[in-house]
Amino acid sequence: MQKASFVTLTLARFDTLREVGSLTDDGHKQLFSVVAPDTRAAGTAGKSKSAYKFCAVALHRDKESAAAYYEDRASIFNWLGDAKEVWSALLRPVRHVGEVNYLDREHPGLIYDCPAEAVPAGPLVVLTTAGFNQEGDWLERATAFSVGVTAVRVGMTGMPGLHSQQSFLMDGPDGLTVTLWKDFASVRDFAYGPGVHKDHLVRQKAGEFADRTSFTRCVVERSEGVWHGSIPFA
Repeated sequence: MQKASFVTLTLARFDTLREVGSLTDDGHKQLFSVVAPDTRAAGTAGKSKSAYKFCAVALHRDKESAAAYYEDRASIFNWLGDAKEVWSALLRPVRHVGEVNYLDREHPGLIYDCPAEAVPAGPLVVLTTAGFNQEGDWLERATAFSVGVTAVRVGMTGMPGLHSQQSFLMDGPDGLTVTLWKDFASVRDFAYGPGVHKDHLVRQKAGEFADRTSFTRCVVERSEGVWHGSIPFA
């Protein structure tokens, strides 16, 4: 399975509850792409496609294809013109651990080919995923996990170095959370410091929650736009 080495990410926020279209036939050759809603923040049903915030994410083999996709995003996502806020970024993964089903639904695994930069410089976007095999007690575990995600999101409010946090649900691909951070130290202190996130990591490792999870730290190569009222990483 060929892995990705770059990610393009676009976040969009609308003033009214709505659905957005899928990707247009853009002619690019990305490894994976999806548009997903933040239904938790909208208070809509988990399987609903209706929300205020949306994420468009694509995985790419190399920087050239990622850059071309990034430059062409306005035509790929032709619904962005109605958005109140839009922020887009070209990301380079520098640390990736865990299993994801984006590139192979039947055989989830590592999806990024990247060196492990222990202390990357500058701002970071952190992508985490969680997925469930729809068998046995998966629905109960998924519900408990969802409650945990909500608690973590509430607990993140006001964390030093955090610009924003959002989570997105998809029908098939593993769920995705996206957090924007000032630097590596801020990510480290939140992820491994005391509190609800650390407690839920312990429960995940004990097998109480998802069948698979991953986290990826990404360096911001390029970015443009406004999100949550300001320019991230300005």
